[in-house]
Amino acid sequence: MGIVFAALAALGTPPSMAGQNDEAIAGRAATHTYELGAVVDVRRASPLGLRVMAVTPGGAADHIGLRAGDMLQSVNGHRLDGDTRPATALAAALQAGAGALRIQGRRDGKPVTLSGSMALPGIGTSAGCGQLTSQLDGLPANSNVRRVDITQIEGRRALAAGAPRHPVAAGTRVVILREHVPQPPARALSSYASKAFVLDIEPDTTYYVGARPLAGSPTGAWEPFVWQTLPEACR
Repeated sequence: MGIVFAALAALGTPPSMAGQNDEAIAGRAATHTYELGAVVDVRRASPLGLRVMAVTPGGAADHIGLRAGDMLQSVNGHRLDGDTRPATALAAALQAGAGALRIQGRRDGKPVTLSGSMALPGIGTSAGCGQLTSQLDGLPANSNVRRVDITQIEGRRALAAGAPRHPVAAGTRVVILREHVPQPPARALSSYASKAFVLDIEPDTTYYVGARPLAGSPTGAWEPFVWQTLPEACR
């Protein structure tokens, strides 16, 4: 099993979206006929463009050279910087290319232009499915593993918080994990950090994900990790 970090991003929730899932809007933009193969922060309009949070290895975005941290300003001729409905704008822009992908943006403050195709069947995928869970069943009370919420899988909004298992197509997948938000929330939703995680999902395997504190960090910083894997039929 290969596990690598794709990006680490602390997300906030604008007041107009208070009470919503942090990535609910983003999940609407990456689930159409043509897929970018990246997780993009589309929760709010920005004059700088839309930030790429993570890129799925082997997907269309990775194939053309898009990187986590890049800012998308135009996709297939559709401007995204400053659009008041960024999720809808990105979805329309991806469809407009009819499989082609032309991106203008900025990387480290400099202009970048990328182009290629979204028609990459079979890349990063394999037959069957695995499962993700954030449950901590079986861990001793003194464990250093913290609970997380699985909020997004491959740009799609995950099942409802607290779902015991999240089925995931086998292959390389980008998952967004957020600090667990109790009900009612103990603090403002905007203060709960989210991070992107890349997993190689094997068929009929359940991955138990959690957070562990970063050694030497006095600020409560954490990183996502898999603390257990078990063979289990995907259902």
